[in-house]
Amino acid sequence: MQLDKQHPVPVYRQLKEMLQSQIEQGAYYSHQKLPSERDLCRNYNLSRMTARRALQELIEEGYAYTRTGKGTFVSENIGGFDKAVINTRLGRVTKLGDVGHTEFWKKRLVDHLLAFDSIGIEQVINQALAVNSVETLATGVFLEVIRDLEQRWHKGQINLLTQNYAVTTLRCQLTALVSATASFGTGIKVLLACAPEDQHEIGILSLALSLRRRGFIVIYLGPNVSTVEFYKMFEMVQPHLICFSAATEQAARRLAEFSHTDSFRYEKKSLITFGGVAFNRNSSLIPNVFGLYLGNSIDVAVSKIEQLFHL
Repeated sequence: MQLDKQHPVPVYRQLKEMLQSQIEQGAYYSHQKLPSERDLCRNYNLSRMTARRALQELIEEGYAYTRTGKGTFVSENIGGFDKAVINTRLGRVTKLGDVGHTEFWKKRLVDHLLAFDSIGIEQVINQALAVNSVETLATGVFLEVIRDLEQRWHKGQINLLTQNYAVTTLRCQLTALVSATASFGTGIKVLLACAPEDQHEIGILSLALSLRRRGFIVIYLGPNVSTVEFYKMFEMVQPHLICFSAATEQAARRLAEFSHTDSFRYEKKSLITFGGVAFNRNSSLIPNVFGLYLGNSIDVAVSKIEQLFHL
């Protein structure tokens, strides 16, 4: 959104209303840090006073609060529709806490995926976003849905085509969420990709979303990255951080081979990191890969990356 400095509504008020709208729509979740005065000034060509006044009004109206020396953060339970309203729309009686629970949304989403009900899938996702942050949906609900369906497939309860349909549908939804997420840049560029021979994108896309929401400049290269193309992209982007994901043991081994090539080690001027389901299932694979292991969950990975840059 662009701020109109010729508009009769003061610029600080336009900025405040824009941030308020983003909070209410779930672009920022409870206790997430908002863009700093400096970021707002740089992104919108504003004076420090204008940015400060906009943030102050958010605080005065209860949308945000400050932490001394840390910045401005979104207040608790701000954003989306009232949970009681969602209960009414769902046409069922639930505890108010149920609609914010991962298991509740996972079950509803799985039911519609197994029925190949594209309209129902969209409705459930929209309802979930009304009471959860985008990040909660992506790193919580979506990942739980994938685990649930994988277990059903291994048990022979669903066929491979159903599994592929569900994964493809969620990947498309997640890609759209990443694209729609506002990013107020820290200036830190992160290059993300699936390891060679790895087609599993849900985890790395969830990480991309989490990093983008924290202000990182995210460049995602997609599945089954070509080593040759990776080098070309690296030279072009010159990222501060590289992150690879491997979901299968075969992909993890290919990543290990790739990571020990002379060319790969040359890129050590960038921080090289990795993670993924393959390493969660078989920790003996971790020492084989050159780089920093990011841990066994998206939350742990994000925390480690923030620590690397002292954020």
